[in-house]
Amino acid sequence: MRRGLQRSLNLSIRYKLFASYVLVIMIPFLLLLFIHINMTQRENKEAAVYSSHKMLDETKAYLQYKSEAIGEVLNFIAFNELVQAGVVADSKPYEDIDVWHMDALQLSRLINQFRYNDDIDSIRVYMKDGLAGATENEDFLLMSKVESEAWFRRFASSNSAFAWLPSTELDGGSDSRELTVLRKVPNEHDIRQFDGIVRASVKPSAMQSVLNHAILTPKAAAVLLNNEGELLSKSDQFPYSASLVKEIRDLYFRINAGDSYYNDNYTVDGSRHLLGVQAIPHTDMMVALVVPYADILQSSTKARNRIVSIFLIVVPFMLPFSFFVAASATKRIRRLIVHVRKVKHGHFQLAPLPTNEDEIGELTHNFNAMVQNMSGLIDEKYTLGREVKNKELKALQAQINPHFLYNTLDLINVMAIESDARDIKRVVDELAVFYKLSLSNGKEYVTLESELKHIEAYVRIQNMRFGDGIRLELEVSRELYDCELPKILLQPLVENAILHGIMEKDSEEGTIRVTAWADKDDIVIEVADDGVGMDGERLASILVGPSGKSELGGYGVRNIEERLQLSYGSTYGLKFESAPGVGTRALLRLPDRKTG
Repeated sequence: MRRGLQRSLNLSIRYKLFASYVLVIMIPFLLLLFIHINMTQRENKEAAVYSSHKMLDETKAYLQYKSEAIGEVLNFIAFNELVQAGVVADSKPYEDIDVWHMDALQLSRLINQFRYNDDIDSIRVYMKDGLAGATENEDFLLMSKVESEAWFRRFASSNSAFAWLPSTELDGGSDSRELTVLRKVPNEHDIRQFDGIVRASVKPSAMQSVLNHAILTPKAAAVLLNNEGELLSKSDQFPYSASLVKEIRDLYFRINAGDSYYNDNYTVDGSRHLLGVQAIPHTDMMVALVVPYADILQSSTKARNRIVSIFLIVVPFMLPFSFFVAASATKRIRRLIVHVRKVKHGHFQLAPLPTNEDEIGELTHNFNAMVQNMSGLIDEKYTLGREVKNKELKALQAQINPHFLYNTLDLINVMAIESDARDIKRVVDELAVFYKLSLSNGKEYVTLESELKHIEAYVRIQNMRFGDGIRLELEVSRELYDCELPKILLQPLVENAILHGIMEKDSEEGTIRVTAWADKDDIVIEVADDGVGMDGERLASILVGPSGKSELGGYGVRNIEERLQLSYGSTYGLKFESAPGVGTRALLRLPDRKTG
């Protein structure tokens, strides 16, 4: 055993690769076949059941939408004052044909204006008296003539304002696929009583197209029925008897399923079916979906047979191809190993190896490039080391210069006091505060309170320069003062508002208002001015410019945008709104993070 294992380990790379290729091909196929037989078939069944449930839910929702649209039309007609008065009007004045024709035309216009609903084929009105009492036509019918009908007695005794019936129950010669919707016309003094009925005939295709959409498998069927077990509409394919519709209705009410009922093991003609029933809200209808389990099993069987066929076709083809690939790969690998050994001993001046367009060819190409660039990389590493030292020195100088400026300002301040130059003292004090806040003890993030003090100092300095023509208004709740943000975000925006907004006005005076508020888990800071504003072209170019110093001065708004997105992500940043002659608003959005 041990000797056999040692012998297999000593095989050439070609045979090892060939064995690896065979295993890589065989094992996944066998494993996939095993998983499919034991698990995937069950998952396909569950997926089919879930899809049937979802399709039934969608069908119910679409039928609900259609029924509500039809109901809205009938509601408008039933509650219209002209209709309510017309169904109980005295029929004697209508013995005059001109009077009858004039009122009939007016009532017909009211009814027919709702023919925009493509699902409704026709609308009729049953009346106690009125127009129908004098002369009936196809639109206005006398209610007393149908009071003895079974459908009328059942509808009149119910508490429901609507009823959905097959049209054949009202008119024996109607299309069996057509259904009728009835809506009571309430008495204007007692809504529990009714004086007439609005009847809408629904086109057969209205509901049938929705039911056809619910068909997922070859032998599935969908049906629409009412609470009486009457068939209202069905899919084109419905190979079941009418007794099944009645049986579904009785089962639904016997179990008292509420709004929906599902049965994964429903027996029809001795075979297992999936049955789902959903009540249509605000109607007396329900939709049922019947799916034979044979259809579900058939799809699983096809998938399994497909995998087996692929396995039987691919494996015999891959065996000789795997042996050829293993032999080809071995030859190039050995040649590459020889060159690697030379490089290991310091020989970098080697002729490039020939390459191909496969993985080994890419490896060979990369090896050639690596050997050619080895010396250059060593020199580049030395150069980069010197540049890093230079960068560190510049960074140190960048820290020293502001501190030197701050200390120099302190010296100027002392000299201004001794010379009793109060204006110089004042501007130096403000400039010292400004740079002290700018330095912020080397911190990259400061509080919102510090930023507000920073722009206050900046505006005071600018007012010394521009003759107190700038007013700064802060409307920030103290609850937001300890919010953390990158430093020097607001000062460039205030600087832009002064130099490119207020100072370009003829009066060179204006107001800058800074407000802040919480927005869910973020805070929004607004810097608004009443300067000259910008047109659309200039506004669109603000955030497209370079990140360094832009034409708008300071760090540039692009710098602010990049700092916010680098700190918090692409969902945060800067937004501008402006109008010429009105002013400019800059909005910063950043996460609400407290210090500490």
